[in-house]
Amino acid sequence: MAGKPLSNKKVAILVESQYIPEELRTYREKFEAYGATCHFVSRLWGQPSQTFISELEDPQGTPETFTVDIDVESVNPEDYAAVIMAANYTSVRLRYFSPPHTMRDTPAVKFFADAMRNPRIVKGALCHGLWILTPTPELLTGRKVICHEVVASDIVNAGAVITPSTSGIVVDRDLVTGHSKNEAGGMADAIKELLTAPASIPDTPRFNLSDVKPGRRRVLVLLSEYGYWGEELVGPVEVFDAAGYRADFLTPTGKRPVAISVSMNPDYIDPPLGRSVTSKKVAGKTREWDDPSTVQGRRLETPLNLTEWFPDRPYWSAPQFIRAMEQYNSALERACRGIENYDALLIVGGSGPICDLANNHRVHDLILGFHRADKPIAAECYGVACLAFARELEDRKSLIWGKHVTGHCKEYDYKDGTGFMKARGQFYDINMGPPPYPLEYILRDATGPEGGFHGNVGRETSVIVDYPFITGRSTPDSYLTGQKLVEVLDGEPPLRRFGW
Repeated sequence: MAGKPLSNKKVAILVESQYIPEELRTYREKFEAYGATCHFVSRLWGQPSQTFISELEDPQGTPETFTVDIDVESVNPEDYAAVIMAANYTSVRLRYFSPPHTMRDTPAVKFFADAMRNPRIVKGALCHGLWILTPTPELLTGRKVICHEVVASDIVNAGAVITPSTSGIVVDRDLVTGHSKNEAGGMADAIKELLTAPASIPDTPRFNLSDVKPGRRRVLVLLSEYGYWGEELVGPVEVFDAAGYRADFLTPTGKRPVAISVSMNPDYIDPPLGRSVTSKKVAGKTREWDDPSTVQGRRLETPLNLTEWFPDRPYWSAPQFIRAMEQYNSALERACRGIENYDALLIVGGSGPICDLANNHRVHDLILGFHRADKPIAAECYGVACLAFARELEDRKSLIWGKHVTGHCKEYDYKDGTGFMKARGQFYDINMGPPPYPLEYILRDATGPEGGFHGNVGRETSVIVDYPFITGRSTPDSYLTGQKLVEVLDGEPPLRRFGW
């Protein structure tokens, strides 16, 4: 029904004493108006029900009470479309444990942690609610959130990124957080919008996920701040969404990435091919991602900041260079611990990576960190250049030496009108002529005599898998690149070689 967009969906709200009555009333009214069923859940300690108190709205009068008859130990987060941790001190009380158990073992902590591990469940937490996640900090690491100032230091220490918001609400994929009780209505609306958003699946199946076991993987997606090519983001991420993966987005300085305008224009004729390379459907999807007011666009609104994550490598001319290098290496080791939260890295293509990714030592350190952890690394188009330039300082040998890769071929980028860049705030693309270096030549040299570059000129697609690398030549390879990364992670058996 149009007026009941959440019909047949259930929402679980975790509650305990010292709840905020206004917040619970708002959830019940909002979600029931949307057609959802609200279940108020708590730890009942073997009793059929528990009655909780709140003195917040009238501390001098008679405390309000609220009775709950659903035990958190008797329900599964998989049964709910959304799970919300109520505000104020409810999360503190629900973290109570008694030895030999630990705080991570408490039923409410486990319930919310299990919900966090499932990207199909929308999670919500207002005010102090994120305290429910501090016993499992790995689930907060890198997440963009907002919370009450009282708990902010705890949330930052757990690895989250406090993100200012004029609305008091921050949406980070499947996690909605709010500053205080005043945002209860906004949180309910944001959760409704996420639950009613159309599924992100490719329009035309170009692959088959039936042979891939389901997983809840986490992929870090690196984008340039000087323009990405639309389909080279949309394609892989739609594959990840369809596979149940979570994608987190990262840019060099934390600015919102923008799509190159020609990648949103189905009438743009690609000079090397003499035809359009962008369908109307993909152009529309790219425009949605480029618009921060849409559900997809909000996914890019507050990307992770590589500059804040990875340290700056000092010049040799730096004062006390040895001491500076010691500090750099220590900071680098700490930064690489964050890679433990991810299963794979994807570098999105377009001409933008030429400007701020290819010669960015923080990008190189990120790639080297994934490589040392033996985690898959995918790259598209000019994003593949980052792999060629990622090198250990000691030997300066390319990371892809002896490997097989593909990338933008010489046949596709040696005339004017094949290289574009776009910075945030720019309305028009900047035509850089042909890209400033022929990527094919760089990749041929970087792979060495035991490796190889495969252009596959004249073939519709070119994707090469030589574990741990998955490389895609250009725009038509976007969906296939994402699919091959999924097969590398979860294929049976896992894919290790393809395309050569």
